[in-house]
Amino acid sequence: MTNDTPLITSAALLVREDGRVLLVRHGVVDGHFGGAFAGLWSLPMLAVAPQEVAEDALERVLSERLHVQPGTSEFADTLYITGADGARYVVNVFTCVRWQGEPRFSEREYQDAAWVDPAAPGPLELPAEVRRYLGAAFGGEAAAADPQALASLLEEARVELIAAYEAIPAELRALPLEGVWSPLDVLAHSASAEAFYVAESRRLLEVPGHVWRFFNPGQWEDDHRSRPPEPEQAVRTRLAHVREQTLAWLRTLDGELLAAYGNHPQRGLVTVADRLEKTARHDREHAGQLRSMLRAARVQRGVERARDREEPDAAADR
Repeated sequence: MTNDTPLITSAALLVREDGRVLLVRHGVVDGHFGGAFAGLWSLPMLAVAPQEVAEDALERVLSERLHVQPGTSEFADTLYITGADGARYVVNVFTCVRWQGEPRFSEREYQDAAWVDPAAPGPLELPAEVRRYLGAAFGGEAAAADPQALASLLEEARVELIAAYEAIPAELRALPLEGVWSPLDVLAHSASAEAFYVAESRRLLEVPGHVWRFFNPGQWEDDHRSRPPEPEQAVRTRLAHVREQTLAWLRTLDGELLAAYGNHPQRGLVTVADRLEKTARHDREHAGQLRSMLRAARVQRGVERARDREEPDAAADR
């Protein structure tokens, strides 16, 4: 696996009746992840094999690595983790309940395991992305988010988005490569979504009792299609301008303001820090969409080349 090709994995979030979550400690060299998580604690996880879906990999985590009988599971979130060796991972987290048996493992799999309070995992060495996720999901340590750490998270996600966009040949960027969206549409959407997320985050601070409103991609697309097409440079300028405004506002916040919360129709209480992290996750999600578009374009070009080779042969036969 190269650093520019993330490995898709599934992770098990086993939540015990007392609210504690199972974390495991990786060895110096893990047969599944190399040295990416050497000595670190994380959720139990495995790579999704080419022939399976994320739920299949989750079942293998439970049955083969933790030796429990899987029960009910539900998709919870997607994490984007960079390992200590620079390798990148897209981690599909599933909440698991009602499994049967007591989790156990061999030294080949993990160095240690522990049931911990997810809101306060204490001194355990966790990947920063896992610690932030647990804090946000369980209302704990993420409340004391650091503005500089959030700024770095936003910038890392933006670099990934732009890199995925620029990997697409310039002549294809305004064409629908997968579905009805073009790569340029993805950038335009990202700019609009970020402006909306930050505006809603400000309302969490400024409007007592504010209930978070959802960004509607369908409405955005209708509005986007009704306007004259934006040149690429205009879209990129707007994307950069929105990010400058986001970072300027973030610099005015401290840990207490980042911990301010409001209501979310689905998640309950959410903090300003959580919503800014969502902005970063949104960029990474669309970076994945752009990489998928590039793969689709390469497949299509391969089909067209094969067709071009076949047509002269067919003409000769006639």
